[in-house]
Amino acid sequence: MKLRSLFGFWEYRGASLKRKILGLPLVKSHNVLSLLVFGLPLIQRKRYTSLVANGGGGELLSKRMLAFNNHIHITDYAFRFCGILCYATRNYRKLVHLTALKPNGLLQPTLTNDPDILPKLAKLTAGMPQESVNLAYTIITREIQTSPISSRTRLCYTLTQQELDALHTLAHEFYAKILPLAPNLCYYNGYFLPEDNLECSVFFYKHGLDTLRHLDRLKTKDIIDVGGYIGDSALIFQDYTQKSIHCFEASKSTYEKLLTTLRLNNTTRIIPINNALGAREEKLAISGGGLGAHLIKEQNDLNSEMTEVITLDSYVQKHNIQVGFIKVDIEGFEMEFLQGAKHTICTQKPTMLLSIYHQASDFFGIKPLIESWNLGYTFRLYKPLDDTISVETALICEMP
Repeated sequence: MKLRSLFGFWEYRGASLKRKILGLPLVKSHNVLSLLVFGLPLIQRKRYTSLVANGGGGELLSKRMLAFNNHIHITDYAFRFCGILCYATRNYRKLVHLTALKPNGLLQPTLTNDPDILPKLAKLTAGMPQESVNLAYTIITREIQTSPISSRTRLCYTLTQQELDALHTLAHEFYAKILPLAPNLCYYNGYFLPEDNLECSVFFYKHGLDTLRHLDRLKTKDIIDVGGYIGDSALIFQDYTQKSIHCFEASKSTYEKLLTTLRLNNTTRIIPINNALGAREEKLAISGGGLGAHLIKEQNDLNSEMTEVITLDSYVQKHNIQVGFIKVDIEGFEMEFLQGAKHTICTQKPTMLLSIYHQASDFFGIKPLIESWNLGYTFRLYKPLDDTISVETALICEMP
């Protein structure tokens, strides 16, 4: 445990006076009670409350767990004496065996402190089907409820039966079938990969392609895979088109794994391109590698490398491509990509799957941007059922 978590004071300045005990003021600030001596906390008690779905595998383990409306409120307390953490109850730990969803550390901090969250949600969901509206509000509510301010466990236990069933299915029908054959060789359902970090959003849910209304429109056109990683998405895209898949991966080290994937699977319809796609042609640094690699303005550490950025518009024009589908997952660089792909999108109107979970500006801003182009797209949200609250959330854009 970090030292700073063992010593320190919880917030007490500006707290309201509750009463006096032996002449000492007992003050309350949100969920913290403080007994003050000479203006400083002598004893502090902090209350943590978690909301857990009743019947999801847990039991009423304490008198401090209040059950109602098919939920359990679990209350824990922590105590400090002269700033030293001396005791904490552990009721929530007794329930960690419950199925839970993890928050999104990229999206959550901004959402928690945004006073305009409701107007933004209304604008995002305007014109969307009810299922997408429900999904948007569920994501935002869960991210806020599992923030450090609101939750000690930092996990969401209030799962629907559909979510519980999906996680059970994933465990037995997906993860159990991933076979690591060697340190750098993995097999799943006919595919070979150079690592065992297989994502259910790709191989099990297939990016939600089977939910598209006009899947037939993809068959005779090319697919653009932006943020190709090791070529995993490109492999499954082969089942949806007779044409080529253009797979863009900016990181050189990840691109080498992409080439290995193509060799392992003996594929000829996937075209690998070691470039980033953005708003203009330029050179940018890419920080890190693999999942989570992202573009930055300057090469500022040993883990970064320079990469060439081109635009989709110039690439499509150069190669005379008819685009049927675009998938984009580039760690928060989606807005820049769209600026450099506007001509292609406006003239060809491909179906698109755009990741919006990396930052709040994407979550709320990508749909209004495309709407402003007046192309007639319909929009809906897509989130594969996995162990996260909002990771892999995407905006699906389709023509009627």
